[in-house]
Amino acid sequence: MSTFQPETTGTRTLQKTDFNPQVSVSLQQKFLGWLFASVLKLFFMTWRKSCIGFDAIDRQRSHNAKMILCFWHGKYVPIFALCGWQWVQKRHETAVAFTSLSPRGIVIGEICRQFGLDCVQLPDNGRKVSFQLMQQAMQKHNTGVIAVDGPLGPKGVVKQGAIRIASELGYLLVPASVWTSHKWVMKKRWDDMEFPMPFSRAALAMGEPVAVDAEINKTEIRHLMSSLAEQINQLENQARKLTHEN
Repeated sequence: MSTFQPETTGTRTLQKTDFNPQVSVSLQQKFLGWLFASVLKLFFMTWRKSCIGFDAIDRQRSHNAKMILCFWHGKYVPIFALCGWQWVQKRHETAVAFTSLSPRGIVIGEICRQFGLDCVQLPDNGRKVSFQLMQQAMQKHNTGVIAVDGPLGPKGVVKQGAIRIASELGYLLVPASVWTSHKWVMKKRWDDMEFPMPFSRAALAMGEPVAVDAEINKTEIRHLMSSLAEQINQLENQARKLTHEN
């Protein structure tokens, strides 16, 4: 929890009773996240849910493999809900999502926690610190959950972060996507964020886990970035077909 610290500004000393705007913002964002997640949970109960691709994941998990789930930022609302359903509720595993250290990240963190996922906020400009935080979090969880085009885009372009982390820590990358039959799409946002409607068909599609070489070079990273993007898009199409079948 944030604490009030005395601070000297000019000749005036701010005491502990002074208003701290950071605390106010944090509480406000947490409330918004809780409210958002509460509505989503009500909607989630009405969805007709399905999933594909967990056989390969379960096989790897039997060998104690740790994984990083890779998806598009605009899908994070249904992804968190469906991952909570499949990973946490059905398989009794733990998962941690990573988001930016910002008011937006506080909202996302509250949504994660409402669905049983842990959440770690990372500083935008602190690669070394961020890596250490992710490493510590992954040691305590079975799966990491990362929007590979986040936190601010461009949309549908994989960034290097998840690949480098998987390479350095020895985790498998798992491309994933979702499709919901009826949804609101926030077109004014860079990521076209989706919020599924009540009574939607919702499908989660998981790809084959991908091992990343510990000595991966820049050329191989670029190739894997392109391959991951292609796989995520293909999985979205598979999820769409699944909603039409059910």
